[in-house]
Amino acid sequence: MFKTVLSAVAVVVLVTISNSTSAQDFNAMNAAFNQQQNAQMQAMTNNIVYTNMHDPYVQQQYRVYRQQGGQLDFQNYCFRYAETGGFTPEGTRRAMQSSNQIHRQDMRNYDRYVDGSRALRQETYDWRNNVQDRWARQRGENLTAQSTYVNGSTGSSWQLPNNASPGQMFQDRSTGTAFWMDGQGQYWMNNGQGWQAMQYQQ
Repeated sequence: MFKTVLSAVAVVVLVTISNSTSAQDFNAMNAAFNQQQNAQMQAMTNNIVYTNMHDPYVQQQYRVYRQQGGQLDFQNYCFRYAETGGFTPEGTRRAMQSSNQIHRQDMRNYDRYVDGSRALRQETYDWRNNVQDRWARQRGENLTAQSTYVNGSTGSSWQLPNNASPGQMFQDRSTGTAFWMDGQGQYWMNNGQGWQAMQYQQ
């Protein structure tokens, strides 16, 4: 009976810990961090674009750009002007490299996110199966009044009554093996070579 209550308490504690952990929404935390970083980057970008929009040289270059058939509005032109270092070949090359690097990093981050999510799902699945197995085993023990005990010396396992009284002795009729419970509720096994302690298997 004590083991039944102990197992039930352990399951409740495990469920509580799991719920506490899952209550921390790591996706939300990551999204909040990314939102903060993006806001800072956007503020810097807006400042650069604002500066370019009020630069007489950039304004003159934009007029030439439009006369040559350019379609960008002034604000986007100022953004691209800053991004490409004034539309220089070297600046344009660096902008393309930076864009490709960001894309590759985004893909790596996404792959890590997918792998992490998959591992978390598997861990949750394994934990849930383990809890369900324990519940099923516990229900089986409650119905049959039998539990698994393992011989610490040989590793052999036996199904023995979990509601036995101290001093009771049992014998397996097929093998003649004797089992005895002492005053502390400890099972002992005698297989003809002396008494060996048995451990309750969770």
